[in-house]
Formats: sequence, C-alpha cells, structure tokens
Amino acid sequence: MNDLNVKKRDGKLEPWSVDKLVTAIGKAGVPIEAAQNFAKNIEGWAKGTAQKGVIASTEIRDKVIEFIKGEYPSQADNFQTFKKQ
Repeated sequence: MNDLNVKKRDGKLEPWSVDKLVTAIGKAGVPIEAAQNFAKNIEGWAKGTAQKGVIASTEIRDKVIEFIKGEYPSQADNFQTFKKQ
C-alpha cells in the first residue's frame, strides 16, 4: 500500500516511486548504490513532510539537490539543471 503521492508541476498526482527517484538520481551521475541510499533517506523525509500524504515534486527536487550536494556536487548541478521536456 502506497500512502504517499507526488503532486507534479501540472497538478496531477502520481504514487510515490522510490525506483523512479533512484533512476533520476542515477541519471545525474550518482553511483547506483549511493542513489539508492539517498532515495531511501528522501523517502523517509517525504513521508514526514507530506501534507495529507501529498508532497510536491519541486520539494522533492530541492531535497535531492540538498542531499547529494555534499558528496556529489557536480552531480547535484546536473540534477538541478535537468528539466524534463
């Protein structure tokens, strides 16, 4: 059972997916094992931050950048500059 949903920029809701987050972090150049660890930590943060089980994708994006910047600054820049077309 998934009790967390992500509010996309267009207003649509979609179920939280840790796998999707791992993939996105990995595409920024973070090693997969580190991406998995970051994603799990961000999932815990999101569950504690979500209002009525919903968290904005922009909040997740900002938190990902904050989490990875310390260990992987250039990958954080990659993640920050990537915009989904």
